[in-house]
Amino acid sequence: MIHDTFGDFLYSIIKMSGILGGDKSFVEGLTPKQLHLLMEIGSQTYRHGDLAGILGVDPSTLTRTLDPLAKAGLVDRQSNPDNRREVLIKLSQKGLEAVVVAHEKHHQLFAKLLNQVPENKRKQVDESLAILLKIIKQTNVKH
Repeated sequence: MIHDTFGDFLYSIIKMSGILGGDKSFVEGLTPKQLHLLMEIGSQTYRHGDLAGILGVDPSTLTRTLDPLAKAGLVDRQSNPDNRREVLIKLSQKGLEAVVVAHEKHHQLFAKLLNQVPENKRKQVDESLAILLKIIKQTNVKH
């Protein structure tokens, strides 16, 4: 059944990412959750509460996740000059470099996987994934 295939597909990706509790990511010294956070921040600057909302976590959980990243020099936290009660979060140069490494490794993995798709089916796979991605981005799942 298509639901079984789709479910297996998604579960395999989640499992491969290590997000379900693995302790190693594509970047040495970072857990999958830490790397996900760095990739989510990217080149943006976020207010602490806004980033917690985007990630769907409690602000205190975000603080605990950010603490070791800040200590490692990957994340900069500073008071918002417009509102001293707010904390602004952005990646340091070291954090940006970690994200670049992760993207490079992801692209290598994706190329390795997609190269196994028969050449005459690659366009079909790409179109199908584009449809699914659009649906996923438009779907608001409450946990």
